[in-house]
Formats: sequence, C-alpha cells, structure tokens
Amino acid sequence: MTFFLFIYFAVYGSMHAYFFWKTIQALHPQGWPLLFFTAFLLLMVNGPIIVRFLERNDQITGATALAWVSYTWMAVLLWFLSMGIIRDLWNTGVRLAALITPASYRLIIPAKPAYLIILVLISAATVWGFFEARDLRTERVTIKTGLLPPGTKAIKVAQISDVHLGIIEGQWRIDQIASILFDEKPDLILCTGDLMDGAIPHLNHMSAYFAAINPPLGKFAVTGNHEFYAGLHESLAFIKDAGFTVLRGETVITGPLRVAGVDFPAERQTGQTTYTNEKTTLDIDDDKGLFTILLKHNPEAEESSVGRFQLQLSGHTHKGQIFPFNYPVRLRYRYIAGRYDLGKGSTIYTSRGTGTWGPPLRLLSPPEVTIITIEG
Repeated sequence: MTFFLFIYFAVYGSMHAYFFWKTIQALHPQGWPLLFFTAFLLLMVNGPIIVRFLERNDQITGATALAWVSYTWMAVLLWFLSMGIIRDLWNTGVRLAALITPASYRLIIPAKPAYLIILVLISAATVWGFFEARDLRTERVTIKTGLLPPGTKAIKVAQISDVHLGIIEGQWRIDQIASILFDEKPDLILCTGDLMDGAIPHLNHMSAYFAAINPPLGKFAVTGNHEFYAGLHESLAFIKDAGFTVLRGETVITGPLRVAGVDFPAERQTGQTTYTNEKTTLDIDDDKGLFTILLKHNPEAEESSVGRFQLQLSGHTHKGQIFPFNYPVRLRYRYIAGRYDLGKGSTIYTSRGTGTWGPPLRLLSPPEVTIITIEG
C-alpha cells in the first residue's frame, strides 16, 4: 500500500502540477482565485483516497458527492494532459524550426488561446461522455457451430461485464440491465467479472434485482480484479446472492453447453488465492464433445487453450472507456474489444463493459450488454 500511494501521488500529483503550471501561464490568477484554485487541486489529488475512506466508513452521501466530482475531474485532467502535451510538442517543434527559419515563430500557439480552446473541447467531451455512459447498448454476435445436438434450437446467451456497481453505478444501471435482459429472455446469463466496485455492505440490497432473473440454463460468473480489491469473501457472497454460480477453476455442463471459468490473476497484487490454471479447468469433462464457453476476465488467449474452447468471453479493457485512451490500452491488450478469430475453431469476444470505472464518462466506447446467439 505504501508503494502504491507513493506511485499514486507521484503520478497524479505531477499531472495536477502540470495543470497548475499551464493555468498560471494562461490566466495568471492572483489572490483569492489563486488560493481557491490551489485548494481545489489539492482536494482533487486526494479525492479518490478520501472517497474510499468515506465509503468504507459508511459515509455514503459524502463519498458519492465527492466521487462524482473527483472522478469526473480525473477524466478532465487526462484530456487536458493529452491535449496540452500535443500543444507543447508542436511549440517545441516550431522553436526548433525557427533556428533555421525565424519566420516559423508565427506558428507558435499562445498559452491563453490554447488553454481556453482546450477547456472548450474538454467541456464538450465531458457532456457527450456523460450521456454516452448512460447509453447502454445491445451488441449482437452470432456463433455457428456443429457441436450442438441435431434439432437443438439456437441458444441465446447474455454477457454482462465490468458493471462496477458502487456509489456511482447504482440502481439506475441495474434497471437498464434488467430491462434488456427481460426483453431479450436469454437462455443463459454470463458475467465476466467486476460486477461490483468498492465497499460491499451498502450494495447488498442490489443483489436481489439480479436474483429475480432466472434463465433456463442458469447464470454463471467469474471474478475480475475488483472482486479481489473489494474483498473476495464479501464479493463472492454478493455474486452468489445475485443468483450466479461463480466458477473458479471449475466447469459446469448446462444443457448442450460446457461453461468453464477461471479467476483474474490477482494473487501477486492482493496475496489472495486464485484459480487461473486454464489447462486443468478445460480438462474437466473435455471428453464430452460439447460447445465450450470459457469465462475469463482478462482478454488474453493462452496458446495452449486455443482449440479447446469455442468461445472465450472477456472484459476488463472497457475499450479504454474514454478516447484517446483506447490507444495505450490497445498496446497492452491485443483483443481490446469485439470479436476475434483465434484459429482452431476458437473465438474470443471482449466486452466494452456494461458500466464505468473511475470517471462516470465514456467517449467513443459506449457500454454494452452482449447477446450471443449460438446456432447449429
């Protein structure tokens, strides 16, 4: 935790220092405006930590109010940093060019106009991102297979992922999800991790809304990283109360399908026991010749597993959640969002996520409930 806090304050504090410096350059605030501005930035640096402290001490009203402000600010700061660095690089290039052609100085972007233009763009992105985050969409995927018994009707599977139920993603998000699930009437519901986020006690009543949905082939889930962060024991209890069977290195046969699930590999980060051995998991009932769905929060495909399942369902990436952060996320995760053919009869589908984490915004990455139709 000490190391985490050191890195957090070093990185996030530096981002705020950059914003402070650019604001001073552009607007030259003095007196009370400067004092208020400085106090606000200090609060925002510590905001996410204060939110967690208030939440864990059952100060939900205060935690919720501060979370909306500090997490929205997080997105604002990231956007400002991105555009500010682009402006700095442009001006650096112009100054270097001016060593050869002095007239190039005319292309310098002045501090105040650049600052104000960036704030206008960020304001527009924030408003758009707020509404996009609430635009829960239904994505449809069709998988054809020869592994269903003759005469089996098409099977409809619903995937939810990265809902992050908490002080921001609350009852209104559950109502959206439930509305889609009741309309779609899936045969099977699968959750690929991060169902909740943060302290559990004030979320417990929400499990009943999921428990009321009972598809004929059942509901199955796996752990994401936030199940471990929130407290594994409490997280598992919540997921089970919501009516899901949690698969931790386990396989279950439901109707003509085999569903396998592994944990998120959080053992090194949290010291908690995880079950991530795909080979051992996929060995269970491997001789049945059934269409196999592998649930795995992390959207990575182990080479030794390809060909042993027909469909892997994952999440975790949020497709970057707010543009342009899909680009750095893509550097880490090849299968960032959507459907990918892995070869040997295996397919992976990575959900953009059903909720939001951190900033309650999305930009060019709307949330989704995925409806997968498996047909012969």
